[in-house]
Amino acid sequence: IASHSGDITSGPPPLGIQVADVGSSFLAITGILAAVVHRQQTGAGQFVDVSMFDTALAWNTLAASQVLVGGESPVREGEMLNGGSFYGYYHTKDDRFLSVGSLEPKFWIAFCTAIERPDLIDAGADLTAETQTWLRAEIQSTIAQRSLDEWTAIFAPLDACVEPVLTTAEACAHPQAVAREMIVNTPKAEVASQLQIGAPIKFSAGQPNYRHIGATQGEHTEQIMAGLGYDERTIAEMRSSGVFG
Repeated sequence: IASHSGDITSGPPPLGIQVADVGSSFLAITGILAAVVHRQQTGAGQFVDVSMFDTALAWNTLAASQVLVGGESPVREGEMLNGGSFYGYYHTKDDRFLSVGSLEPKFWIAFCTAIERPDLIDAGADLTAETQTWLRAEIQSTIAQRSLDEWTAIFAPLDACVEPVLTTAEACAHPQAVAREMIVNTPKAEVASQLQIGAPIKFSAGQPNYRHIGATQGEHTEQIMAGLGYDERTIAEMRSSGVFG
């Protein structure tokens, strides 16, 4: 993914999340549930093997097909989704970013109409590097004329695959996050609570019960050591002698 992401001059960007870690966790859940269904139907259990490498490689479906079938490796700013077309991010007047993913004709026409540049419509279908470079520059000069809030208001009622790039704080407070109950209050102590991200999977027959915010360092040391067979006296001696740090 890093080999064909980013721009030509600076290379791959350091992402703000652990893509392979998080992605493989969700695939592991999928695999576990599939194994449960298999067990219900056959009575036989399975060992579910999900690796971070496999997950990251599988996410390269389009790029890998280009390599395995066409024999060519994708390069930065050379493909439709990695900077080689108008698909991407654009600076607004207040130095924020607007994401433009209007690849399908109906979205592209809606986008060009909204920014009052119908003269760009025909160029969208011309995927030559020269045309796309010119097109990105034209879009950028237009987007730079208004603030992010102004563009957000313009595109809010439209179906054009255009969205503002929100800060994390803005995303957490977004009406959609509120409507989907993605920010939840979780008990922190007997009389306290803490906000955290909620479960992204919603069920018709019930909702998750949020009970934990995570443990402090060493919170479960005694329980773990007792589970390993150590008695209370030995555990206390270990703690007093600094074994647990």
